Amino acid sequence: MSSQDQTDQDGDEATIVHETIDRPELSPGSPATDWETYFPFDEPYDAQREAIEQTHETLLDGGFAVAELACGTGKTLFSLMRGIELIRDPTTPYKRVMALTSVKQQIRAFEDDLKAINQNLDEGVPPISALTAVGKADLCSYVDTGQIDDDRIYSRCEELREPIRKTLAQTGSEDARTFLDSLVDNSEVDSRSREQPVTTEDWSAPYAEGIPETGGDGSGGAEFCPFYAKYRRETLDDPEGGGYTPQGIMTPEELRAQASTAGICPHAVMGDAIANAEVIIANYYHAFDPDTVDTLTGGIIDKETLLICDEAHMLVPRVRDVLSQSLSRWRLQRTIDEIESEILNQSHQGVDRTIRETLTEHFVSLDNLKKFVELLRDLQDELERRAATALDESDDVADWREQSHPDLPEDIQQPLRDPRTPQPDDLSEWAADEGYTDLLGHAKQLCDGVVAALRQASQTHQGYTRLNTYSEPVGQVLQRWADCDHEQYIRTIELHKRQRAEEREFAWAGHYSAHLTIENCLPAEEIAAQLDHFGGGILMSATLAPLDVYRRTVGLDRLEENGRPVQEIVAGLPFPPENRGSFAVDLEKFTYGNRGPTNARWRDDDQDDVRDDYASVIRDVARTTNGNVLVAMPSYSEGEWAAEMLRSDPEIEKEVLVDRSSSNEMTESLKDEFFGGAPKALVTSLRGTLTEGVDYEGDRLDACVVCGVPITNIDGPVPTAIRTAYERKFGKHNGFDFAFTVPAVRKARQALGRVIRGAEETGVRVAADRRYATSHNWDDVREYLPEYEQSDYDPTRPEMVTNEINRLVQQWK
Repeated sequence: MSSQDQTDQDGDEATIVHETIDRPELSPGSPATDWETYFPFDEPYDAQREAIEQTHETLLDGGFAVAELACGTGKTLFSLMRGIELIRDPTTPYKRVMALTSVKQQIRAFEDDLKAINQNLDEGVPPISALTAVGKADLCSYVDTGQIDDDRIYSRCEELREPIRKTLAQTGSEDARTFLDSLVDNSEVDSRSREQPVTTEDWSAPYAEGIPETGGDGSGGAEFCPFYAKYRRETLDDPEGGGYTPQGIMTPEELRAQASTAGICPHAVMGDAIANAEVIIANYYHAFDPDTVDTLTGGIIDKETLLICDEAHMLVPRVRDVLSQSLSRWRLQRTIDEIESEILNQSHQGVDRTIRETLTEHFVSLDNLKKFVELLRDLQDELERRAATALDESDDVADWREQSHPDLPEDIQQPLRDPRTPQPDDLSEWAADEGYTDLLGHAKQLCDGVVAALRQASQTHQGYTRLNTYSEPVGQVLQRWADCDHEQYIRTIELHKRQRAEEREFAWAGHYSAHLTIENCLPAEEIAAQLDHFGGGILMSATLAPLDVYRRTVGLDRLEENGRPVQEIVAGLPFPPENRGSFAVDLEKFTYGNRGPTNARWRDDDQDDVRDDYASVIRDVARTTNGNVLVAMPSYSEGEWAAEMLRSDPEIEKEVLVDRSSSNEMTESLKDEFFGGAPKALVTSLRGTLTEGVDYEGDRLDACVVCGVPITNIDGPVPTAIRTAYERKFGKHNGFDFAFTVPAVRKARQALGRVIRGAEETGVRVAADRRYATSHNWDDVREYLPEYEQSDYDPTRPEMVTNEINRLVQQWK
């Protein structure tokens, strides 16, 4: 291949083998340990070469590189080249690369680049082995055939695996093999009958349709998964757990098809292959969600793993979401019932003995469990009382008992402390007053003991099965409640509106479900602690600036203080500047106070003037550019306004498409419609999925206009607590900007960065709002653009937009 634009090509099909493949025997300094050996195109971009070479020493020293490389400069390939050279060099500590991204399309970009690498290797150079990690729903053979609903996969999977686990726990190795042979053999299609195999368009398994039962002779029994049974049979002779290894680049679709065809559980295979692959592609949950790390990826998060964080501007919001947890009143009740009926009041003598022995092994006493149930009951009472109070004190629903269900707000959130004053919350103080502090501090240990006891009893005793336990998440949330401080976290009561009104014991419960929530405000310390487990890493995006702010808000400054070097790399667009028109339009700022609501009935004249000014700029861009136009608004409702305005203009000949908050399938369909046929205008939200991580390469996008600075809604207890935490950490004057303004500017820059993706492309980029154009007002954001963009985006009067675009269009003909 001769161009870096040619990345969408398939390499040789990857395969999975049931053995651990030793790493290639390579000599230090040999061609096979040089990144240029793996580079799949004629020449790297200058920015790529510089970034690859500059980061070598930092990563060898166990450090982190923070790289802002403009859209279209090949960040994915840069990071892979650096990582592959390090893991293939036997003198470095690195054995694998873990590449994380928050955008599905970027997962495909990593896969495509890796396939291009393997497809263009010189003879004798071993191919890279790589795997994309996904959830069970994406890999289950029965989900793929529609026999299991994807929203039930976790509970259903446990149900179908448990009969196999239970029998294996009670038998020796020879009996285990006989048992597994019988399960697999009895599940296979009988060639003498008319049984149909489990099949899709992509694969056909050796098993008959339908989920089999352990009584394969027709006598009935428990349903089980034959794919999991064969996986356990194949790994019986593998006591060290070497398992499966990808040879080549294994996508989830390929893994599901190959494993299903072989009759083996694809998700179980993935669990093995993660430990054996050289490159693991995953999302942020695989590195920062405690549950996912514990169950799947914890074994590879160590000093032998080089971390790549793609779309790293999303690291803070993604980890903040992961660290925030919720506990429903329903879950509390189910846990109370579970502990009382299955532990404290267990009537089966043999089961009771196994449960008590397992509890003892986990240092859990029955007396403490009885006290824990008392805590849960009292906590449930407190939640019920506070839920009613939250409704009574809400300004929106003061008369909620008299309102009809459809008129009630969707969500209500009541803080348990003053969001502006970090201090122990009301519920934590109540727990202390009631003497529950110590129990809360041991909540996870107690609940883990309950879960372990029930699972052990299920495996040990025929006829006793308790697979879907409720206690585990209760212990996790209450443990975090006890452990987390009151500055970086805020506790709240949340009410979520039910789809329809119901008859319930409490009046409020007929309209809402109640939840205890613990919300993260400032995740810098947790991010830094997890990054510190890796040998080193690259955090990269097209929009990290200002880098000093980024380093502080993700905790890299703390790592640097502890001896981990941190390096900064910045590269702007390498493509000809004459191929792009970039304008910062000096309009009155586009805020709700200035523009008013979208409904003209409720706006005053000044607000109408602001909207008219922005409408004029949007129309100018849509009318004067030749190709597709992306219009990015602060919200979906503002997008509806912009779309209606464009449709009502007789001079706009382009079809106007509107993006709404919807499923991934609908978004993909909208993209296809936008890219096909005559030029169109696509209106979306700056907080949606079409403004970042989407590749509008070639002639797919001619222009983008961004209206306003998309600062999130800062009303409510959680945003207030976030602002307070940032002000206390980074200073009064920095808090709001670090927490809200800088992330908003990154969102806007992501949208604008969709336009120019290659050296031959031309396009128009318009940032409409005076805050992008000037630097003398307190709320201006131009200072948060990197220097190369400040020089790119010329401050422009609104009446000059048409003339400037026309001039460029004529120049590009």
